[in-house]
Amino acid sequence: MNLRDQFLKAGIVSKKDAEAAARDVRKGQKVQQGNQEAKRVLEQREAAARVAELAAKETERLARRKEAEERARRETVLWQGRQILRAHRVRYRAGPQRFYHRSPDGKEAWKLYLPERLAEDLRRGRGAVAWIDGGTEPEIVLVDAESAARVAEIRPELILFWNRGLSDPDPAEQLYEG
Repeated sequence: MNLRDQFLKAGIVSKKDAEAAARDVRKGQKVQQGNQEAKRVLEQREAAARVAELAAKETERLARRKEAEERARRETVLWQGRQILRAHRVRYRAGPQRFYHRSPDGKEAWKLYLPERLAEDLRRGRGAVAWIDGGTEPEIVLVDAESAARVAEIRPELILFWNRGLSDPDPAEQLYEG
């Protein structure tokens, strides 16, 4: 015998009040059951939101990593071009031959005074005029064709003049070395 039956038997509550109390209990159970389902739905939504947030963070982290790797690659390429030019520059003294080439910004023509042999090498494509960036003023250097080819592969903007059209000179056009 449950508590309701005992109260009815003792006459503390009427049958009508007992049924109303039972209805209220059932309504409360239904509301609580509905809240449990809503809680499950909310928990699922929260879990999905956490998963989406973690995925967004991971995507952002990967994007930052990729950007850092790209920046490091660009810096390496910049460094390599400068390093090749510095290591393979042709040292010379000013000579009587004027040689014109474009400026690094491409807006002007600059001239160099070179020995005749170097000027001829530049005209024949055995050498190139390049510039080393990174300082306050561009440094103009002469390099051999092999070094110019290596620099042109990674940083073609550093080559100011390189005559690739001619490789071996015509013997009749060579300078007289007597």
